[in-house]
Amino acid sequence: MIGIQQWIRDLLMSRGALVESGEDGRIRALLPAEVAASLGSAEWLSLDLGQGAAQDAGRDDAEWMDRMERLLPAQPLLVAARFRTPQAPPPIDTGSVLASELAIQNGIYRLVEDFAATATYLFFTFQYTIEWDDRSTGIVTVSIDADAGSLVTMPENFLSGIRDGLREDRGIAGPGVVERWYPAAVRAAHAAARKHAAQVEENANRRLARDTERVQSYYAGLLAQIEKRVAKRANDAAAAEKERSRAQATEADRAAKLEDLRRKYALRIRIEPVTLLAVSAPVRRISVRLIRKKEERAHFLHWNPVLHVLEPLLCEHCSAPARPLCLCERVHLLCKDCWVHCPDCSRFFCRVCQPRCKCETARVGAV
Repeated sequence: MIGIQQWIRDLLMSRGALVESGEDGRIRALLPAEVAASLGSAEWLSLDLGQGAAQDAGRDDAEWMDRMERLLPAQPLLVAARFRTPQAPPPIDTGSVLASELAIQNGIYRLVEDFAATATYLFFTFQYTIEWDDRSTGIVTVSIDADAGSLVTMPENFLSGIRDGLREDRGIAGPGVVERWYPAAVRAAHAAARKHAAQVEENANRRLARDTERVQSYYAGLLAQIEKRVAKRANDAAAAEKERSRAQATEADRAAKLEDLRRKYALRIRIEPVTLLAVSAPVRRISVRLIRKKEERAHFLHWNPVLHVLEPLLCEHCSAPARPLCLCERVHLLCKDCWVHCPDCSRFFCRVCQPRCKCETARVGAV
């Protein structure tokens, strides 16, 4: 996940601003007149994001993110690039890499060969918004190797390592490639945003518990008073019934107040695409045979020479990282959640091959 500071810095520079940024989260920028007008600020802008507030006008980070959106194009910006002077990645100890980084839960692999190659990487940048009683925003970057169908686990480090050596070059990734991998990128962005939201969720749950306790205590007191009045009017049936009706209305009011609190503190995460960078970069391509019982399938993986890691393959059903990698009898690539254990017949089944276990399908057909 890249920082808000870096994203704002890059965005301002792309619009022609002169920008200085420090490790303390402060950004100083001299803005072109049209950029200043779009942001509603002076041409000299000073943001102190490290303290969670923009010193230019005393506004918080979330409001400045909203204002920065005015500088974005109507459609997500697509940029394609390749290395100015591409270099083949050095040879690796492929056997050791596979032994330590390729975990197959229910199958085996056989190494065929490895060689230098190039791969198309898609860097999706999303803005996420976490809304509840409060509101916070941030930026997350997801990188997918579109050729191998794998996920880059440290996209910010990868992009930082190659950024200075790139030059623009159109035509690297067509619309079909982007459309194919966009759902996987959105899923990964949601997962990253959820990690950021963990602290927000903890705060929301703490406040929910506090307010719930207050509501429960308040209504418990009201109901106790009503019960006392019911006891006093035991000889007056009409008066006692009136108090019981009042107790029912109080219970309904308490339930409504508790539901309002749950809605108030419920987290809602919204993901919006901002930019897309397609990069052609060198890799070590490792060809393997994936084997499950008597079936096998030729496939390849990529070793990333910038990060020095084997990129995890994506599940062919849900596009989540398949680590460990599970294989069905037809050698589909699955994560552990899509290689499902049936609670009725205790067999495993593949969600790519069938939506439900065969035993359940048989019962439905029989009915």
